Amino acid sequence: MANFSEQVVNLWEEWVAETGYESADPGEFVDWALSNRRLVPNPVDVKQMLRRQVTQSLRQAKRWDEDGRFTYRAFQSATLFEGGEAIKHYFDTDTGGSPSLRQKSVKQRRDAIASDVYRAVCDVDRMNKVHRDDPQLNFFTDFTDDVAELRIAESVEHDEDDAA
Repeated sequence: MANFSEQVVNLWEEWVAETGYESADPGEFVDWALSNRRLVPNPVDVKQMLRRQVTQSLRQAKRWDEDGRFTYRAFQSATLFEGGEAIKHYFDTDTGGSPSLRQKSVKQRRDAIASDVYRAVCDVDRMNKVHRDDPQLNFFTDFTDDVAELRIAESVEHDEDDAA
């Protein structure tokens, strides 16, 4: 039997074939799947649900660095293995975490970004391959200019918020 993710993908493909959409909003898919009784949510353990909500809140918490003029995540995380189980440990960016935990956090974050970039490059390569007659897509892997532009925009936005 297919797992939940496989079931969703199979239903999505059926729905796209039925509707003829080239792209679609997952919300419309959910409406269709629920109204046709084709999809039900996985049972949720309340403790797991709260854990997800807590970790999401910790990941989204930000602080402003007045000297550097940028926001940063207030909490960092690193995956540690305890008894063979992967457990995310969170720590305060300013006051928490040992040097090795901070180093592990940065390495894991960089590895995740590299994995995302690799996946994006492969996706672009595939789209270019199967859509040869369309203008070819580019995915530049040097983000130096992007980081500089985002930092400037964030600083300007912060100044405008302070002026308001």
